[in-house]
Amino acid sequence: MTVQRNFVCACIGDLHGWLLQERSGTVGKILNAFDTTINIRTKEDELLVITLGKVRSPANLNVTASNTIDGFKGIIREDEKAFIQDENRDKQPSATLLVGDANIAVGDCNRFRNYFSSLDPHAIQTFASNSYGIFSELESLGQANKFGCLLNPDMTTRGLFARFIDQLISDCTIKDQQEFDSRISKGLKHLCGVGPGFTPAGDDFIAGYLAMRNSLGNAMKLGDAVIPGNDFSVLTTWTSFKLIEYSARNLLDDQAQHMINSVAHNNLEAYIESVRLISKRGHTSGLDFATGVTVALFTIADRVFKTSVLPSLVYTLET
Repeated sequence: MTVQRNFVCACIGDLHGWLLQERSGTVGKILNAFDTTINIRTKEDELLVITLGKVRSPANLNVTASNTIDGFKGIIREDEKAFIQDENRDKQPSATLLVGDANIAVGDCNRFRNYFSSLDPHAIQTFASNSYGIFSELESLGQANKFGCLLNPDMTTRGLFARFIDQLISDCTIKDQQEFDSRISKGLKHLCGVGPGFTPAGDDFIAGYLAMRNSLGNAMKLGDAVIPGNDFSVLTTWTSFKLIEYSARNLLDDQAQHMINSVAHNNLEAYIESVRLISKRGHTSGLDFATGVTVALFTIADRVFKTSVLPSLVYTLET
């Protein structure tokens, strides 16, 4: 006999706020089920991540278990559909999301939406002046059991980071921002779908790079945001591409948001702490994301403030 497991929504991301008004119908298709996470492709072609974790995101539905549970994997079947229903609205004011054998009450819960701080006018130059310490921290983390990441490559990622940085240095001399962004997109495309992990290392780097590039680009009026399209999506999985897209649209989880806001606040110590925290995600995912964020920051420093951070990274890699 199947045992139904009950959960309560603690927080819902702004991307899926529509679930709070929905009373019945199909939500989407279950793509993957892990111990603490379920990935669903919604009928709006968005990624809904149901998680027992605490990290909040515009794409997340954070839940708590009403009864003892070892994880989602044993009670969720991939390729099934997820539904929402409210059989008796008089007795049950909140709808229930039905995902496999999991029943999730999605009524009175917190809502997460992103907030980005105003940019301190001296922040980028401060970070550029401390680039060696930041990058040394990234390299140290990369050598600590992160084999396969861009800073500690395996056979699938060898040479990718150095080639991208070399191209960045060459392209930084391009004065036209639109042309420069086009060149960067081409360079990032060579990383897409490459590397180990559920989300490949290259994808995580792209997500981090575009998150910082577009956040600072908006604050500094550097032209339109760079949003990857179908030419990227065909190179990787649907889930990984959606995570890249959300980062580019600055739909970020609270830890990534804090990392970007620490630059806006000109808080170097908070930034390095964020790097350490995010690097704990997955095998290489968090570290590659943090590396992408950092490289985008240094790219803007070199282009706008005429620093020479990127060439120094090449020197560090070669020594």
